[in-house]
Amino acid sequence: MILIIGAGSVGSNLAADLAESNDVVVIDRNADLVDELRSQHDVTGVVGDGRSAATLREAGIDRAEIVVASTDSDAANVMVCNAAKQAGDPHTIARVKEVGLFETWQSLDEGLGVDTMLCIDKLAAEAVVRTIALPGAHAVDTFADDQVEVAEFEIGEDTPITGQSVAEADRYASTTFAAILRDDDVIIPTGETVIQSGDCVVVIGSLASISRFAEDVSAQQPLKSEDDIVIVGGDVLGYQIAQQFETRGWTPEIVERDPEQASQLTTRLRGSSVAETDVTNIGGFNPDVLTGADLVVGTVDDNTNYLLAQLAREFDVARTAAVVDNPEVVDLFEETGLDVIVHPEDIIVSEILRTIYEPSPEEVGVLGHDDAEVLEVLIDSESALAGKALRDVTDQLPSGIVIGAIVRNEQLQIPRGNKIIQTGDRVIAFVDASVAAEVAELI
Repeated sequence: MILIIGAGSVGSNLAADLAESNDVVVIDRNADLVDELRSQHDVTGVVGDGRSAATLREAGIDRAEIVVASTDSDAANVMVCNAAKQAGDPHTIARVKEVGLFETWQSLDEGLGVDTMLCIDKLAAEAVVRTIALPGAHAVDTFADDQVEVAEFEIGEDTPITGQSVAEADRYASTTFAAILRDDDVIIPTGETVIQSGDCVVVIGSLASISRFAEDVSAQQPLKSEDDIVIVGGDVLGYQIAQQFETRGWTPEIVERDPEQASQLTTRLRGSSVAETDVTNIGGFNPDVLTGADLVVGTVDDNTNYLLAQLAREFDVARTAAVVDNPEVVDLFEETGLDVIVHPEDIIVSEILRTIYEPSPEEVGVLGHDDAEVLEVLIDSESALAGKALRDVTDQLPSGIVIGAIVRNEQLQIPRGNKIIQTGDRVIAFVDASVAAEVAELI
């Protein structure tokens, strides 16, 4: 049984993803949220405070194999994990905001009753920088201990592969065309599928091959060490993003309105500069910080980030990125033409699913799309793939799956039709969400 405490956006999305193939129980104080989950999905709902021993007992915490604490309170999430360890021996997962708490947990050798702690700001910062580092990518994720990369690129009118069939475009070593996202459809391509302007193409392959693909399909140039990077917002998230840039050799400028926070940033960062400006006051905002910028990253609130994206366009900033908190406005941000949009809740859901599936062992990435998933599966003797050539198992698997990469003995293998899958192989597959549970069970 999987027990989820907190039925907000993260908890609700987890429950929806897990309910089809798992016994899921959800706790939340909001009766309307609990009732909605009960009516829409096959879950058990308990109305109450997840910190209450009586509520946890009612939810069956002593039977839980996995406990996910995903409320908006870091302290409550740690408390729940501790209570779960007292009641049984589940794998506990806590979602936290405070980086200091995450670092304390790490220093205690992953203690506090929490087996897996996921810090939303650290994960969001890593996603922002990882995606920006790959020119033209809308989303990037890594698998198989960072040996395999999965990336999404939008195809323009002048892209070299526009108008070509997948067979014609398939000239990149160690790269597989996993899917085409066209309008609201996920297309699992064949060799005859024609790539159109406006499509988003998902490719899977080695880091080097995906980089070469990016250079060909993107009009953008990779960021250079001398490029001007402006991070708007110097709170914890902005600081984490700046740190990530510094580890890659870049020295961004952070724009922060609070004098004390700006002073702290100056002493904590190695080479980045800090400008004290009130970015939330758009009317009095000094646009000089945008002049000449090669990249602007918005980390403030959604409204300010949106206006900054518009201003950046007016000042001909080459690339723009934003962290968007409200899932309801993600589509609006996409319409602005932002190069990189990171929604932290999608990342947290993906990481929690990875942790839940890992004992299977499968890992899950969603690339920001609820209608598609990426599975990483360690092949055992029970798998439908074991000992068979890929072309021979086509009829045994649902149509909505593409094997994107095979890792054998830490070496990446190209997944062509004559490739025989062996036990011990690690397979990375792109899967239509509608068949993800069935595929995971088969392979």
